[in-house]
Amino acid sequence: MSILPIVSDGKIRFFKLGKPLRVKANITLAMAPHLMIREYTAGDEEALVNIWNEFFRKDPLTLKVLERKVLLDPNFDKSGLKIAEYNGEIVGFLIGIVRQYPLFYHGLDDENGWITAIAVRPMFSGTDVADRLIMEAFKFFREKKRRYVWFSPYTPNYFFPGVDPERYGELLALLVKHGFEKMYEALSMDVQLYPDYSLPEWVVEAEKRLKEDGVEIRPLETRYIYPLLKFLRENFHADWYRHTLELLQGGCEKDQIFVAVKHGDVVGYCQYFHSEEYDWHRPGTHFGPFGVRKDMRGKGIGSVLMAKCLQSMRSRGFHNAFLLWTDRETAKFYSRFGFKITRSFYIMRKSL
Repeated sequence: MSILPIVSDGKIRFFKLGKPLRVKANITLAMAPHLMIREYTAGDEEALVNIWNEFFRKDPLTLKVLERKVLLDPNFDKSGLKIAEYNGEIVGFLIGIVRQYPLFYHGLDDENGWITAIAVRPMFSGTDVADRLIMEAFKFFREKKRRYVWFSPYTPNYFFPGVDPERYGELLALLVKHGFEKMYEALSMDVQLYPDYSLPEWVVEAEKRLKEDGVEIRPLETRYIYPLLKFLRENFHADWYRHTLELLQGGCEKDQIFVAVKHGDVVGYCQYFHSEEYDWHRPGTHFGPFGVRKDMRGKGIGSVLMAKCLQSMRSRGFHNAFLLWTDRETAKFYSRFGFKITRSFYIMRKSL
């Protein structure tokens, strides 16, 4: 739908279908209306971070995170990073991406493309800047012969699992307007560890029973690195394998990873790490991933793994732990350890 710039009282105001749109800052006559969508060029980075922090006010970004999760992503293609310029000034952007290299054994996801972020300066809210960005992104995905576009569970470098409907309803409305549908919901959860967390007595008893059954829950040792990676390859998504591999390659502390071992085989694991910047692999409050081999579930292995991992986090002085992404059924398990839902995300998809 077209946005019409009208000069009034020496200022430019925007109208859509005869109804004036509110803009959150004055746009003077000197800034003649001229919107252009182009691809990323070197030097745009600081403007993108500034726009992100204006739009995603409750999820601030640093330049280092932009470097690591966008520019240094092996699949980064500058033609997928769409930039909106108004009269020569960057006022919005969209990050679109497709796989150019396989994610280990997961492959190329030939049908899928991802939008990992859309952000527009608040003063341009209600104009067609975001619409123009998303339409240009669709052209990019069609050129790459994608069948689906997702917002935004791109691994390894998503920012959010999806769109937060409570905090960014305007973004959700934009996606729905352009044909995106909710596929499923992801939940973030947090637990307070300080000052009272300790191993529950029932977990202590469960660990005793597991030992009697030949299952040992322990921090990772060098001798279990290969069995751990083999376990991940055989049982879980390639991104879990990648994440643990990079965590170890980054020099993490061994007790950031706990493993369940039976007869020399790893049958379960969990881990924790720090942040999204270059030193993300050091100890921190981000819990997960976390999983147990299917045939070993229902025996208490997951409970002991989680409890001992949280105990390790508490022993390092961390006051809380959080996980970014789970579903409602699994959330019931986490709630046994005090985790509470703190945020919801809608994973959205559009068919091209």
